[in-house]
Amino acid sequence: MMCAEKGGEVLTARKRNGIFFCLYCLAMLVLLFWRQPPQGPGSYWEKALGLLSLVPFESICRYIGLLGHSNPNLVRNAVINLVGNVILFVPIGIFLPRVFPKAGRWWKVLLITLGAITLIELTQMLTLLGTCDVDDVALNILGAMVGYLLFRKR
Repeated sequence: MMCAEKGGEVLTARKRNGIFFCLYCLAMLVLLFWRQPPQGPGSYWEKALGLLSLVPFESICRYIGLLGHSNPNLVRNAVINLVGNVILFVPIGIFLPRVFPKAGRWWKVLLITLGAITLIELTQMLTLLGTCDVDDVALNILGAMVGYLLFRKR
């Protein structure tokens, strides 16, 4: 009887985690894609390529440089971009192994996160609804790995 009860608890916890994971994914889709595409002159490809940043650490260094700026709006924007890109992806590292136990190894979480973030970044660029920045990928993966470490500590 004890095993059946325990098995039921695990199933319930997994379903609950699955619901939270789905809600998180929905919130992320809204956050990442609910915006207006850029207006103005230029062809589609000029605009899309203008949203592409493939130089590693270029954006990160620019935002770190803004942290000491006298304009509080620029500092706030830098903090939101640096810290936000990490924090927003912490739940991926926590939820993936809980909802999909076969993805419970760190390297599987890393690969799944890399694939998902790359898809998100390319989709943002191709739909003109955000930038495709290699630094975002790095910060997002850092967030997912922090989440995975928190998952492992439980």
